[in-house]
Amino acid sequence: MENGELLARLRAFHGHLGPFAMLGYRAGKLALRELGVPPHFGLRARVQCPPHTPDSCFVDGVQYATGCTLGKRNIDVEVSEAIALTVTVDGGGPALTVVPRRDLIQRFGPWMEEANDEAAALRVLGMRDDELFEPPD
Repeated sequence: MENGELLARLRAFHGHLGPFAMLGYRAGKLALRELGVPPHFGLRARVQCPPHTPDSCFVDGVQYATGCTLGKRNIDVEVSEAIALTVTVDGGGPALTVVPRRDLIQRFGPWMEEANDEAAALRVLGMRDDELFEPPD
């Protein structure tokens, strides 16, 4: 999928584009790629994040990327001060936890103030995985 189509679909799913939704999308895609699994079925997501926007927008990005949704009951959202995603393959399969770099998240506010939410989301989209996420344990 080209970036224009991705942006349009994520915007339609979430209602607008922002850095937290894009970060959730990137985290979900990274987890699926590293685990070698397709989206939607046969996996479970656990998202940890603060219970307020814009941080909680991370959840929508994860849902869009992984296909794990509240309706299918294969995603759990836990209130936490830190943001993290754990994707587990059903049936005792492997799991992967993706943790955004804290220094990155602290830059989101200034990025949104400099331009707007969508510009900050585009910055996140253009970054490498190692710039976005802590190395896996």
